[in-house]
Amino acid sequence: MSSVQGKVIAITGGASRIGFETAKLLSSRGAKVSIADVQQDLLTEAGAEIKSIGGEVFTFKLDVRDREQVESWVKQTVSHFGKLDGAANVARVMGKDIAIKGADEISDEDWEFVLGVNLTSLMYCQRAELQSMKDGGAIVNVASRGGIEGAAKTSAYSASKNGVIGLTRCAAKEMGARGIRVNAVAPGPTETPMFNNTMAANASNGTPITRGSALKNIDIHS
Repeated sequence: MSSVQGKVIAITGGASRIGFETAKLLSSRGAKVSIADVQQDLLTEAGAEIKSIGGEVFTFKLDVRDREQVESWVKQTVSHFGKLDGAANVARVMGKDIAIKGADEISDEDWEFVLGVNLTSLMYCQRAELQSMKDGGAIVNVASRGGIEGAAKTSAYSASKNGVIGLTRCAAKEMGARGIRVNAVAPGPTETPMFNNTMAANASNGTPITRGSALKNIDIHS
């Protein structure tokens, strides 16, 4: 993989699950990380753990649905480290209707919540990051296999992740002149508390489930 030594990387959802594992891995390879998360307790713990392994970290309590908070986080990241080289937009929700309600039952409330966090908020983050990022930088947006294939009783989640793929493709075409790479990853089921809760809901509804990949098996490749 290309070196991330000395690079400044901003990560949403960085206090737990995939976001935290990403932050730790990048930090272990010499990157400086700015982690944002809505959960203050986990954010404090995550920052302390990264510092304990010698990493440089900036933490920011963030509700990604708040555009002004997003813009403030990115600006403060640049102020703290002096630049922004890359970002990983990981923050996501699955919603309360996932694995329970089909396309004929999904609530407006859950649709708006899931699309708001997973797609609109990611747009806020990507836009702010691109406005502050150095030419030659890189952004990785976390989509999902569900955004490509779809799955029963995942309408809001799958639609939001398909939107992430489209948003990423557009940005990639637009940012080429600046040498900024914008990519999406579409992981399958991954063993996290969020995934395990969904598995439990699936099981109680008689829906076939699949085994998730352990976070410790995830690596970063160029």
